[in-house]
Amino acid sequence: MSDLIERQEVVRIAKLARLELSEAEIDQYQLDLTGFLASGKKLQQVDVSALEGTSHAILITHELRKDEVGVSLPQDVVLAAGPQVEDGFFRVPRVVEVQE
Repeated sequence: MSDLIERQEVVRIAKLARLELSEAEIDQYQLDLTGFLASGKKLQQVDVSALEGTSHAILITHELRKDEVGVSLPQDVVLAAGPQVEDGFFRVPRVVEVQE
């Protein structure tokens, strides 16, 4: 691998990411990051000028059902499935603190 990333650069990146790295980890990340950037340089050399831009690697289609009004379950049947009911609603534990 040529153009080995400087050791100080790995230490700077680790500091920005708030990582505490051992000497062995710094050496390993130096090699890993150099390899990663070399792969990126290889990809930059690929001629993609004849390709059409896409947002996904594969064709994605969204087939949604029609939004139609249908028959609903009666309220008492739905509420019977809940553990606690109060005044026609499900009673659930408070999950947000209210500050006054």
